[in-house]
Formats: sequence, C-alpha cells, structure tokens
Amino acid sequence: MLSEQLQKDIKQSGYIHRPLPRYTEHSLEAAQEQLEVIDSRVLYSASETDASKWAFKGVGEVSADPDGSVSIASPTVMPHWPEGAPEDGDYVNFGEAWLVRRFEGENWKRFNRISIELKADFQGTPNTYVMIKFRNEGEIPIPDIYFREGVHGINLSNTEWNTVHLNIAELPRDVITEVQIGYYINGKSHATGDSMKLSVRSIQLELVNQQEVTKGWLPSLREIVFSHSGYRTDSAKTALAQQLDAEQFQIISEESGTSVYTGTINHVETGIGQFQLMEFTEVTEEGRYYIQAGEITSHPFTIGSSEAVWHASIWKSLNFVFCERCGYPIPGIHGTCHGDIIAEHNGTKLAFHGGWHDAGDVSQQLIQTAEVTLALFELAERTQPIDEDLYLRLLEEGEWGLDFLLQTRYGDGYRATSAGITRWTDGLIGNMDDCEARVHKQAYENFYCAGIEAYISSRLPDEALAGRLLQIAKEDFQYALDVFAEAGFDQKPIFWEHTYQTSESLFMATASWAASMLYKATQEERYAEKAAEYIRYVEQSQELDGISLPDGTSFVGFFYRNTDKKIIQHFNHQAREHLYLQALVAVHESQPQHEEADRWLQSIQAYGSYLKKLSSYTAPYPMISSGLYHVDEHQDERSFGHQHLLVDERAKVDYTLQLQQGVQLTEEIYVRRFPVWFSFKGNNAIVLSTGKAASIAGQYLKDHELLDIAEGQLQWIVGKNPFGQSLMYGEGYRYAQQYSVLSGEMTGELPVGVQTFGNEDVPYWPQFNNATYKEVWVGLAGKWMSILADLYAAEEVHRES
Repeated sequence: MLSEQLQKDIKQSGYIHRPLPRYTEHSLEAAQEQLEVIDSRVLYSASETDASKWAFKGVGEVSADPDGSVSIASPTVMPHWPEGAPEDGDYVNFGEAWLVRRFEGENWKRFNRISIELKADFQGTPNTYVMIKFRNEGEIPIPDIYFREGVHGINLSNTEWNTVHLNIAELPRDVITEVQIGYYINGKSHATGDSMKLSVRSIQLELVNQQEVTKGWLPSLREIVFSHSGYRTDSAKTALAQQLDAEQFQIISEESGTSVYTGTINHVETGIGQFQLMEFTEVTEEGRYYIQAGEITSHPFTIGSSEAVWHASIWKSLNFVFCERCGYPIPGIHGTCHGDIIAEHNGTKLAFHGGWHDAGDVSQQLIQTAEVTLALFELAERTQPIDEDLYLRLLEEGEWGLDFLLQTRYGDGYRATSAGITRWTDGLIGNMDDCEARVHKQAYENFYCAGIEAYISSRLPDEALAGRLLQIAKEDFQYALDVFAEAGFDQKPIFWEHTYQTSESLFMATASWAASMLYKATQEERYAEKAAEYIRYVEQSQELDGISLPDGTSFVGFFYRNTDKKIIQHFNHQAREHLYLQALVAVHESQPQHEEADRWLQSIQAYGSYLKKLSSYTAPYPMISSGLYHVDEHQDERSFGHQHLLVDERAKVDYTLQLQQGVQLTEEIYVRRFPVWFSFKGNNAIVLSTGKAASIAGQYLKDHELLDIAEGQLQWIVGKNPFGQSLMYGEGYRYAQQYSVLSGEMTGELPVGVQTFGNEDVPYWPQFNNATYKEVWVGLAGKWMSILADLYAAEEVHRES
C-alpha cells in the first residue's frame, strides 16, 4: 500500500533514477529531541572553557575560532598513504584528524546521554561524516579488542551547527579517560573542494527520561512492539509489550477511528522473559490500523495482501540498491566513481566499476552484486502481473548488475572478484590513489555465477543477450568443473571475499543448484546428472537421524559443514543458508521422477521441521535463532579460521563462554539465539538468509507456518524487535542513522544487523554507529527482495486456487 506521498516521490525521482527523499520526522533522532533533560553537567563550552585543554592528533592542525569553539582542519586528500598502510593502498583512506579531550578517570554512570554541538565545513564532500570515540579504563575497557565498542559516527548537515544526542546508557563509563572527535580523510569526488574543517562548541552529559532500550529482550515500558509495515491478511498477527496498564486492547481503523476488534492482553512467559501478548489474527479486512491499550497507542500499520504490506519496502530497497551503484553518477551522492580501480590478467586490464558498492565503505564484491542481480530478476518476475512500473524498474536495475557480471569476466575462467576501497578516487588511471582489484579463477564463483546466469537467461526480454548469456553460463560451469576436478575442496579461499566462509556442503549445494538451473534452461541430461550427484553430498551432510533431547523430542534437518558431521553449519556474518533449500527444491522440481526424488523431498521437509522447532527459542519474537553448536567446534583449526576473521587465541576461549550463554540441549550441543561471533557482528544476513530458506520450503510445500516464519524475519527488521525500531531507514518508525560513511543516509538502507555485547546471547542495539553491525550492506536488500518474491508467488498460487 503506497502512500500518496511515496507515489509522488517515486514519480519525481524518475522511478528511482534520483534518490528518494529522506524523511526524518519518524527517525530515532527526532524522537530524542523530545526527551526531557532531568540533570546535566557541562564538559566543555566555548563560552566557559579554555580551548587549550584540547589536544590534536592526525593530519592537519587545531585552532580556536573567534566564537571560542575549537576546530581542526585538513586537506581533503593527501599525496601519500598514512603511516603503516599497505603500499598499494588496499582498503585505506588518506588519514584521520582528531580533537582529543582527556579526563582524570571520571565516572559518568549517573548520566545516560551525551550531547555535542558540532559544525562541519567539508567542501563538497558527498557526506559530512564525523566520528566520536570514547576511552574507558574501568571494569569493562573501551574500546574492546576489536575496536567496535565506544565508537560512534554521525551524518551531519554541512556548514551549520548540529546538536548530536547520543544514548550512552550501555556504554561502560565508570572510568572515562578520553573523548576524541574527528573525521576520516576519504578523498575527492567530482564536487569535493580542497579542505575540511570541524568545530566543536559544547559537550554536555545529560540524564534524560524514557531513554531507549538498547540491550535485552524486554521492550521499553508501556510501549507496543509490532510490525511497522504490517501483516498479511492470512498470517498470524501479534504485538508485544510489558507493563501496559490494561487488560484488553483494541484494533482501531485509522480511517474511521472505530474499533474493529477487541482482544485480551495475555501474559506469556518464554525462555527469554515475560511479556504481554496481543493477538489479532482474526482481523483480515485490508486497511490501515493502530493498536490501543488503555492510554497507549501504536503508530499505524497495514493489514492486507503482500503487496499492500510490503510494496513500499520494495521501492525503498530498490532506492538503496540504486544509490549504491558504482561507476554511475548518483545525484546528491557522488559522480561517476572508481574508474581507476583496475583489474589485470594476462596483460589485459579492465576498470572494476559497475554493479553496486558492497557497503558503507564503497568497496566492491562481485558475488554481492551477483546475488542482488539474481534477487532483482526473481522479484521482477513476481511483480510483472501486478505492477508493470515496478517490474520494468526492477528489470532495469537487474540488467545493470548483469552488465557487471559480464564486464568482470575474462572469458577463460578468471574473473575480477573484489576490491577493498573505502575512499573516493579521482578516476585518473596511473596515479597513487588507484586501487588494484583481485583476479582469480575459483571453482565456487564460477559455479555460482553460472547458475545465476542460467536463471536470468530465460527471463531477459533481449533474446540475443539471453542466448549469449546461456552460452556464458555453460562456459562458466565448465570452468568450475575443470578447477574442481583438479583442486577439489582444497582450492584456497580468498581472504576478504564474501565466499571465504564457504563450507564443503554449501559448495556442493551451490554447484547442484547451478547444474539444475542449466538443466532447466537446456534440458541437457549432463546437467541433471551433475545436479543429482552434487546433491548427494548435501544429503550426506544433513542431520536426518536426529539429535535426541532430554524431553523426548529431537532436532532433525539441519546441515553440517561436510559429510564428517562434526562441525554444524551456521553463519555469523555472511549467510547463504538458503542455498541448501534452493538446491534441494531445484533438483526435486526439475527431476521429479528421479529415483532419489523422494529422499530430496524428505530433506526439504526435515529442514522445515528444524526451522519450526528452532523458532520456539526466540518466541514471542519472530527472529529465528542462529542454530545449533557443538562444544568442540573451535578445535577444528581449518573450519574455525574460515568462519571467523581477524581473531586470535582469545576467540577459542570466548567460543566456550558464548556457548554457555546459550541454551544447553545435551552435553555436547547448545542453541545460540545469536551466532558465536567476535569482530564481525550483526545478524540481518543470517535471519534473512534463513528466512529465504523458510520461504523456499514454505512455498514449495505449501506450508503456511514456514511462510509465516519467513515473513517474521522481515517483521523483526521493521520494528517487531525489543527496541521498537525499524532497521530499514525510511520504512516504519524510529529508524536511526547508520554507518554509511561515504554515501550518507539512503532511504531503504539496511545495516548488518542486531549484535550482542561481548559473549552474551541477548540482542544489543546501541545508538552507536560503527562497523560492522550498523554498516549499510547492499546484499541485504537483495535478500529482502528475494523473500518477498516467494511471498508474492505463494499468494498468487493461493489466489489462483
């Protein structure tokens, strides 16, 4: 259900050929402005404090302004890389500039917010991004060993004074010794000038009322937690709260103001706490509603078809994807970018720009673009009967991604696959700010791209390109076969690439799916044989006997990393859980008469039962748990090293401590609601990939419970979480700024996701913006749209029946 304003915005953007506007009135930052300050303490004021108490480090110089504020200034680019940076400039900017204020071990625990007045004059930079860093030397040291905690980034309005409010309720702050305020020097886009300046006018500690919940399962007192986008007509509909002063609730029509349903507020206790539960599944008439319980009301939401509930989020996700285009001018964000990111193979060079930037650091990943491209074509097919404008725009954006897949292919099995950038470059080839793209001939990438190419080939309106694309898919599949025959699973994965965590069973699922896509497209029996051959390995890596639990039930249907069945498959950052189900459904659907088809179907059904059982551990929230873990997994050096980047021996100790925070099932098996993870945290990819697995199985088995689990992952992201925040910027309510350093806030952006603090297993979502958990990630938009493709398809089947 598109609002009149959104329809107008879409048209005025040229159907997403300019970024959609950003509306801040429903943002978290707007809500913070309304909080009452109960007590405060001035740390610095331009009118009261000597600016000489500030220190400086980094590039540039410090000065005192005529109004008493303190400033730092620097160039926007430097003629050399920072000290200690790689000589080739891989994943570095041009330095940093910091104002430093030191304290004598102060205890700030009485206060739960800090407010800072800042003014930036960043000449023509695409985004005015400023960082704040805290140092605590008390019971819990800050920053942590991974430098994730105690760091906050803000998108400022350039050339004007901004008041920044930061919730520090969960920041360890018993012995504060330092605050730093500064910025990264990220290079020049076309409009960027030569200098940058940042001024600080005041810093104040504050105690405010009704501060945001940032950790734990319980929502804020007397706040209704619900899906901000809404609920499908035939899905389960619930909302949560705690300590509402009411015994009943009502569903009120926004249009008429009348009650359409009255229900009892139930008190439930689960493994994660005690909640008030409001169920209104019986409300099925399409419309806009809100919940009222006593004097407390929710914001409005939609009940209706998948289109009515989720269509707006598709347009916004598409906007995010468009804004992340690389090598294409995005009005208000950047000009044609990164034409000097160069890949070289056998003396031949290509410009590695196109597709979409991977994340807030504007790096590039081929597989990320490939997966988003696949999702765009998936969803385009499902929207064609109901919204031709959206269909055509999804198709166009998908063709942009496809162009990158073809552009980065050398034609001999080698592909340009990734580049670590994290800066703007001048586009001139041959000077110091150029970056070298990685080039490899990997079996996994060629299998995956072959499957994607084969899938898309039958959905392209351009017949000539479709025919050529199918031929390319066949070639890439053969390149993958050749490398796999030679190296098997021993081909070394590429560090920093998004396929680094790939296990043997996931590899074979991907290869089987690719073979099935080629079999569907060509009807050549050799592809059917490969699909069946490779899926056997996947079946042999699945737990089909079941792990018996003390209550007499069992866990069945999940996958291991290989046929040894020692290390359970789970994900902690990147996530491709859905590929197991894509492969199983594809082989069963394309070869229903195969002698092993019944086993394939049983594997799909077993996985569905696994998801249903797993979902109980986070009830009444819809977020699916990370999965099962064995106590000895950290002892497998190869697997542990591939799953967890940039860790040392402390991670193995923390692995055990993290399991102990989960739910013990047997002496050897635990459930973790959030992954075991260390430096790279945030679970949106995990829940969306698992949600996609649920939607694939739910659609294929016509299982409404699995479809509800799939949709539940979307609902978790758009507000049905303990924080009552939508994680999609511009969709729903109380969405917050995210870690989008170079491009700034984009309507529809999604961050890496909710994390945990330390070794805990409860949700942690501080206002602090830092990588990885708050970093915008374009692949999530692809997973979002891919789930919706299945929900739209299931609804179409339901209508036709």
